[in-house]
Amino acid sequence: MYGELAAILVTLSFALSFVLARRIENEATPIFQSSIRASVGFITFFIISLIFGIIPHITQLPVLIIIMLSMSILFTVIIGDTAYLFSQRILGPAKALAIGNTTPFFTILFATVFLNRPFTIQMIFSGILIGVGVLIITKKDKELKEESDNLEISKKSRKKSLKGLIWAFIAAISWAIGLALSDYSITQTNQILGLGILSTMLAMMIRFMFATIILNFISVIESRKKSRPKKKNTWLILILSSILSYSIGSIFFGEAVRTVGASIMSLLSAAMPLFTIPFSYFINHEGISKRSLLGVIMTITGVVLILI
Repeated sequence: MYGELAAILVTLSFALSFVLARRIENEATPIFQSSIRASVGFITFFIISLIFGIIPHITQLPVLIIIMLSMSILFTVIIGDTAYLFSQRILGPAKALAIGNTTPFFTILFATVFLNRPFTIQMIFSGILIGVGVLIITKKDKELKEESDNLEISKKSRKKSLKGLIWAFIAAISWAIGLALSDYSITQTNQILGLGILSTMLAMMIRFMFATIILNFISVIESRKKSRPKKKNTWLILILSSILSYSIGSIFFGEAVRTVGASIMSLLSAAMPLFTIPFSYFINHEGISKRSLLGVIMTITGVVLILI
């Protein structure tokens, strides 16, 4: 029950964080947001590791495990979360996350291809439900189509939506790979060090140290072309979003992956749109059509089916 509760709290924390990020997407680029979020995560776990005196235990970890920890955050945070922020900017949080949460389907698919896991009938029905759900979510409302009398505007709109869809699927696939790597590397870290939750904290520090270095390097290059946010409110929202996701959320993430594994973690995270929709409505005053809600429900149903 502890692991399942941790997974639900991860889902809640990240849903609220992504909705808050929506408020500042025109003032801070996805790369810059990810770099700040990763930095906050690293500082959090560095302080925890320093207080409990576990940093020297890094020397006990094989180089391969450290590489696996780094690769896990490469796919979950550097690629996955950044791709999602790009998608959210185009599609909105509810739609982007509904598509991004096809992650469990890709997780099982990778296991079938690379680990020789049996291909089941549930995968076929799951793929159909997820595919139909995604089509419903990304299909434009009739009213918007009627407003687009200009063919050129309509083409640009469709191209933009397709771009958002591609970013969302990149996020889903990256999260699937990252979850599998996180499951393995964090579990191995706990087995080697035997420090319980402190082993998880040290693993998270290593992960975010790598992410911070990479994302801040990219952010510095990007800053030559784009200015940094100057409003105090933007920074407050960015820091709050970072704490919710990469500080609080990551503590629960590490424990959820360690105790219940990547599959259950993926299953429970698939319910994230159910949190995102009300958060988007109350915080950003964003509505969602009945058709989009139906698509979200079908997508979640398809994800749940694959893991039954």
